[in-house]
Amino acid sequence: MKNPFFWILTAVLIMITGCSMGSVAMGRADSVAEKESRYYARMEEIYLDQVRDILDDAGMPRAGVMLTHIREADGTRRYTLRVHHPKLERMEKAKQETLALALTGCAFSQEGCFFESCFY
Repeated sequence: MKNPFFWILTAVLIMITGCSMGSVAMGRADSVAEKESRYYARMEEIYLDQVRDILDDAGMPRAGVMLTHIREADGTRRYTLRVHHPKLERMEKAKQETLALALTGCAFSQEGCFFESCFY
C-alpha cells in the first residue's frame, strides 16, 4: 500500500471517470434542447408556408415575411410576424385587422407560444 504509483493511477482514473460522466450528462441535455429546437423550427416552417398561402390568396404574392421569436426565461415563446407589401399601405384598417387575425389564427397552437402580426 506504500506504492505511490498505485495511488497516482487511482487518482487519475477517478478524475477521468468524473470528467466522462459530466460530458455524458451534458450531451443528453444538449440532445433534448436540440430536439426541441428542431421541433419548433419545423413548426415555424409549416406556419410560414400557411402565411404565404394566405397572403397569396389576399393578392399579395411575394410579400416580405419575417418571423422572429423571443424565448422568455420561463420557456414561453413570443413570436412576431412582420409582413411587408405595398398593398398593405393602401388597405383599410378593418381589412388589415381581418388579415392579421387570419395570419395569427393559423399559427401552431403550442402551450406557451404567443403570436403577433405587424404590417409594414
